[in-house]
Amino acid sequence: MDLGEKLSHYRHAKGLTQCEAAEILHVSRQCLGNWEAGRREPCIAAFARICRLYGITAEQLFPDDLDQY
Repeated sequence: MDLGEKLSHYRHAKGLTQCEAAEILHVSRQCLGNWEAGRREPCIAAFARICRLYGITAEQLFPDDLDQY
């Protein structure tokens, strides 16, 4: 599962729409949609807000095969 799919998965698990999550994260719905579609990646500050919102760790967002880098 790539980053965008994980972002979408965790948002759905919280029962949030893109609009609701975007408002809480202080970004536009289009910005969040771009993250979830894999067209863009969140900045470090946004990663922290995402983790707090979804109750996850940063490690849960990164690829499972991160060790290969």
